[in-house]
Amino acid sequence: MSKKERILSPSRMKTLEDCTWRYWCNYHLMLPQKQNDGAMRGTICHLVFELILGKQRDKHLKLLIDKGLDGVPSVKRLVIKHLKKAGRLNEENYDLCNDMIVVGLNTDFWMNGSEDLEAEREFLIESKDPKYKCRGFIDKSAVYKNKNLVKIVDYKSSKYKFRGEELTANFQAMAYTIAAKEIWPDIENVIAEFQFLRFPKQPVQQVEASQDQLEGFKHYMAFVYEQINNFTEEKATSKFAAGNPKTQWLCKAGKTWRCPYLDPLEYYAIKNEKGDIVKTAFEKEELIESMTAKTKMVKMKYNGCPAHYQG
Repeated sequence: MSKKERILSPSRMKTLEDCTWRYWCNYHLMLPQKQNDGAMRGTICHLVFELILGKQRDKHLKLLIDKGLDGVPSVKRLVIKHLKKAGRLNEENYDLCNDMIVVGLNTDFWMNGSEDLEAEREFLIESKDPKYKCRGFIDKSAVYKNKNLVKIVDYKSSKYKFRGEELTANFQAMAYTIAAKEIWPDIENVIAEFQFLRFPKQPVQQVEASQDQLEGFKHYMAFVYEQINNFTEEKATSKFAAGNPKTQWLCKAGKTWRCPYLDPLEYYAIKNEKGDIVKTAFEKEELIESMTAKTKMVKMKYNGCPAHYQG
């Protein structure tokens, strides 16, 4: 197998911090997983926001806020189409998508008083000393020149808001702030704003990182960058979520949540000439279109998380 450079992202860093085995399964084994309802609803909301922002459809925004999805039939059809495609079209998912879209549109969607309002933007920040590369995506950004301020907005579809260090030392907020200072070097102040779409009364949480925090985070990124570029299966067993009371819930919680890498499973993988896994899926039919003359498909078996399954 070939060794390729691994580039950081806030989600990679968070996954590694929570559970090294989950990181191994996600980014090295590339195990397939079924999208949960929450992630699927978040994806649909992002799609609607990007569509309205890109077309500057203020009339649609007002109708959606006043009447929900019934106010704009074309957007309603779009939401239903994607729910059907995911096999998740039911009353609960439709109603939650409707409510979450209204919350997002009703939370200073046009970022009044700003200039250079922009939908999704990809960034890559890198440094030689300390050495790191980090890639990410900003949901929405705007510049407030009269306040010497950039605001970065990130939409959240989760049931819970951040608490304590989850907010004050948030990986996304730090990475977004560093990226913003590179994209807009003449702007002094950066606010990272998380909008929790399931909290209509108080959806907003904000982080304004200090320069000391940012410098510390750069060195932390360098530390993690070195880790992920020298990661092995042995290191993957060094820090299980199951071994920490704060992260045990990531294994299983309530009646429905189970880590996608908890239980054994069988799946199919496409491998290239070097033996690298290119893509995986539960059904081989999902992979046929991705096959080339230089790849092969193999059936794979995963034995489950070692913290829960021995041998």
